[in-house]
Amino acid sequence: MKEQCLNKDFIRRTLHIIEHYDGPYGVTLLINCLLGLIVLPKEKDFNGINDSKLNFSALGMSEKEIVSWGQIDQAERTVSRFLRCLRNSVAHLQIESISSKGEIESLRFVDDSGFEAVFPLEKLKEILTRLALLVIAD
Repeated sequence: MKEQCLNKDFIRRTLHIIEHYDGPYGVTLLINCLLGLIVLPKEKDFNGINDSKLNFSALGMSEKEIVSWGQIDQAERTVSRFLRCLRNSVAHLQIESISSKGEIESLRFVDDSGFEAVFPLEKLKEILTRLALLVIAD
């Protein structure tokens, strides 16, 4: 089987897990899925998303949902850069959970550029689902 096919099969399985898991470890699952969807493909030099389809609305979000771009110039504030910042945050364990009444509600992502984004768990799940669908559609 070709590597591209293996990558897409992996992403399909990850998408299936995101859509169907209903157990007590949902936050752990989302972080693991982030690893699978944005960290591992980067390490394998995977270019699975057609840039013409890569925009914030395709991910179900707005650029305004990003708390801070830090030192990143306005011209570089793209979805590709967002995904790289998110990847850096996950890969370097710069993730913080935000809880209320003992339950994790959101995850905060930061990287060394000063990038910061906070997503409620359901929003993060939506972003991951849409990202996976974009990758397997190509």
